[in-house]
Amino acid sequence: MAEIKLFNGSGQASGTVEVPEKLASAKSKMALVHQVAVAELAGRRQGTASTLRRDEVQGSGVKVRRQKGTGRSRQGDKRVPHFRGGGVVHGPKPRDYHQNTPRKMRQAAFRTALNSRVQNDLLFVLDGFQLDAPKTKQVVTLLGSMGLGEKKLLFLTSEADTNVLLSARNLPKVRVQAVNQTSLVDVLWSEAVLCTRSAWNELSQRVGGDNGNAASSTGDASGEAA
Repeated sequence: MAEIKLFNGSGQASGTVEVPEKLASAKSKMALVHQVAVAELAGRRQGTASTLRRDEVQGSGVKVRRQKGTGRSRQGDKRVPHFRGGGVVHGPKPRDYHQNTPRKMRQAAFRTALNSRVQNDLLFVLDGFQLDAPKTKQVVTLLGSMGLGEKKLLFLTSEADTNVLLSARNLPKVRVQAVNQTSLVDVLWSEAVLCTRSAWNELSQRVGGDNGNAASSTGDASGEAA
């Protein structure tokens, strides 16, 4: 059974936590991960770019000059694309970039991305870290003691951890989110993933494993902070 490191509220290693079997055994092809990531990024596009076609540009439809006798080129009205202020040829119009991907494909890609962090010892669980008020300095100190201060970090919390969300959201290399908001693209962006204990329980349920309360193999037998 794969295991990940457990840290206490002071940023000190206090044991390990077992990884759900479905997460530990996730090994989908990179082509699938790429396909789902592209679909997620496409779904974020607004699709509001719009240009005016020749028939939408304001201006007269009268011929610019007579056909013959001027010694100049033949031209139509001034709304043609090669005139200044004319219409745009094949320009963008509002559209929906959304791509449909099956739920099982999205789940498999998400588990595979998380598993890559597990295999490289870049997924951690934080237990016993609480803030009475938003304090960014405490989060910076914590990440520094864990050796994560210089990494692009995906910090997962539960929706109830409001103070943690507010404390970490303005750090340039930290992307803090609730578990139900995170996606494959967020995991791929990060160099390491840090979960609070409550977030780890939610994440374990999401990937189809157990409740994330497996006993620590070292340190405290209950897996809680020392």
